[in-house]
Amino acid sequence: MNEMTLAELTAQLGGELDGDGSRTIRGVAPLQSAGEDQVTFLTNARYEKYMGASAAGAVIVGKDYSGPRGDRSGLIRCEDPYYAFRQAMIAFYGFREAEFDGIDERAAIDPTAEIGPGVKVAAFATVAPRCRIGEGTIIYPGCYVGPDCSIGSDCILYPNVVLYNATILHERVTIHAGTSIGHDGFGYAPHKDDDGVVRHEKIPQSGWVEIGSDVEIGACCAIDRATMGATIIGSGTKFSNLVAIGHGTKMGKHCLLVAQAGIAGSVMVGNYCVFAGQCGVVGHIRIGDGARIGAQAGVTNDVPAGVEMVNTPAVPGLKGRRVMAGTRKLPEMRDALRKLNSQVQVVWKKLGLSGEREGGDDSPGDEENG
Repeated sequence: MNEMTLAELTAQLGGELDGDGSRTIRGVAPLQSAGEDQVTFLTNARYEKYMGASAAGAVIVGKDYSGPRGDRSGLIRCEDPYYAFRQAMIAFYGFREAEFDGIDERAAIDPTAEIGPGVKVAAFATVAPRCRIGEGTIIYPGCYVGPDCSIGSDCILYPNVVLYNATILHERVTIHAGTSIGHDGFGYAPHKDDDGVVRHEKIPQSGWVEIGSDVEIGACCAIDRATMGATIIGSGTKFSNLVAIGHGTKMGKHCLLVAQAGIAGSVMVGNYCVFAGQCGVVGHIRIGDGARIGAQAGVTNDVPAGVEMVNTPAVPGLKGRRVMAGTRKLPEMRDALRKLNSQVQVVWKKLGLSGEREGGDDSPGDEENG
């Protein structure tokens, strides 16, 4: 672990120090638990309540921060405090490094594979015929790289990643453990045979998957190969874990997909789109640039650029929040409507009118629906 003075750290972060620059800093920790030799950060206003009691050596904050602070805590004022926190993490901890070098003798590498300089391949990994592995790429134990795959420079395949044949990874792609890329898409043709039984007959999946540069894919994700042509994940896109992408979908650049998001086949996704946890998108639609799909939303139609969608079926954010707010009030609204109906019945009876609704106020339908 690195160690530096607060002044040295502030210089690395490009910030302005309000505090004792000679203090020694040895790491980064959460705001509530950071000690006097650690730095922390504040970017979310809901955590400001912890600032006054913080024992951190310094807190990375925005340039205009004027809230409370600990008695002994310095402030590092930065234009982009969250990015500065990221830089501090790199300064003290760096990124994970493989604990093996070269090509392990227990790896199975076909003689026709092209292996670039500085490549690391761990035990029990397989590199199939006609693959190309770019300079500095790291392949962890148990990975399978199928025939005719192309992997760019400085990629990382963590344990048990599977790349089916003809998968293309560009530069600096990171894929976490257990992810499968390029397996067959979900394509079947229902056909009634001579015996009268309708069977789902498999359609050959002759396409491939192409993943742009600087993409990171979480653990246990699944990206189908296209039936024809390519399934594409644009450069800079980031997946959490357990994300599924259907065959033939084309995703733009710098998108974010949170755990358990699922996008069906042949969807056209723009740039800088966000898909929150457990959302689902039907096939053969378009998602415009900058669209945001909320958690558990079910998208069934095209989404214009820049629009937020929530609920199932998904609707624009403002309308969706009004629907959710109204839904929470349904029991009270129902009671009020029953009361109003009773009052109307009394008035109508006094006027000698017949206005009772069919079934009366205590109809079975009301009781069954609680």
